[in-house]
Amino acid sequence: MGLNELLYGTRTLLTPHHATNIFLALAYFILKTTPFVCTYLFYDCTLALQEWEWITFLGCVIVLKTKKLAYFVDYIHTACLFSKMLNTVMFFKANPMYGTIYGGLCILHFIFLPEPSYAGPDYITYFRGPHLEEELERDRRITWVVAFYAAWSPPCVTFAPIFSQISNEYHLDNLRFGKMDITKFPIIAEKFKVDCTSWSRQLPTVILFEGGKEKMRRPLSKGKQTIKFTWTKESVIQEFDMNQIYGDCKKHPLSKQKKEN
Repeated sequence: MGLNELLYGTRTLLTPHHATNIFLALAYFILKTTPFVCTYLFYDCTLALQEWEWITFLGCVIVLKTKKLAYFVDYIHTACLFSKMLNTVMFFKANPMYGTIYGGLCILHFIFLPEPSYAGPDYITYFRGPHLEEELERDRRITWVVAFYAAWSPPCVTFAPIFSQISNEYHLDNLRFGKMDITKFPIIAEKFKVDCTSWSRQLPTVILFEGGKEKMRRPLSKGKQTIKFTWTKESVIQEFDMNQIYGDCKKHPLSKQKKEN
């Protein structure tokens, strides 16, 4: 990760969403160990042995769930999610009213302080008509990750900032990202077997091209059935093995002469 991405991640953690999320994740520990507050809310100001065991188990779960994540912000997001789940259990155990209040605060946080959408730079080529096929044939050494989308599709709108962020973090001269609005080019959609009808469950569709040929896509389709895919940053990076692809492409950069051409 470069300096710009590191600075962006640091600024992201200072946003109201992440700052509040971190506080909620640490709420039980803070309240249980803060003098005066703990004596008012609890019987004592120390964590019980069972609570330490739960926290240790939480640490193991977080390590397992985050070992494939490449970015600090994603790690914090996942850690906070599981920490809040444990906090809810411990608050309920201490006092059902505390658990109810804490759960309500988490719901209010989710509604009124949602995770901010990515607003940074992106490295996306927008294709029109046959330009995608021409680009795939022009230099087969370039790996392309292409999102086929429709402007009217809510899942496509939600996925747009995620795809932009991934393009910013993984782009190379020989690893590039593209998008095509298939409602404007239905013939291309048909050629790449992407359903662009109003009842389609294939939007967005992301296809990985290597050597000018399709290597994989999500979501998968079996006959008339489309296998649902969850469009999160983590799922895309893991499913398409972006870290491995990025490493392979970085080891084999395009020659200077080819890039100039």
